[in-house]
Amino acid sequence: MEVTTTVKVSDLTNFFDQISLLRSDIKQLRENEEQIKAFSIQQTAEMLNLHYNSVRKLIIKGKLFAKYLEGETGKCIVPMWAIKEYLSTKEKSKEPTNH
Repeated sequence: MEVTTTVKVSDLTNFFDQISLLRSDIKQLRENEEQIKAFSIQQTAEMLNLHYNSVRKLIIKGKLFAKYLEGETGKCIVPMWAIKEYLSTKEKSKEPTNH
């Protein structure tokens, strides 16, 4: 036995509009998630293929942003955006200049 269902075009259009909104919301959440991600100094050192102390020096010199969670002696985290910013700055300094 076969059943036939009738659907209005306007209902389908509305449905696809809602799907489109959901997709844009998911995209926004993924972008926000990346802004929230943060890593310890050790994890950052491993990602950048540097020694732990080298990463600490970059933080102290202000070349790599980091946040201390409990004053100056608490756990230190480095946001993902700061790592990306550091890498892009490092790449730009390697580019040859035309004079």
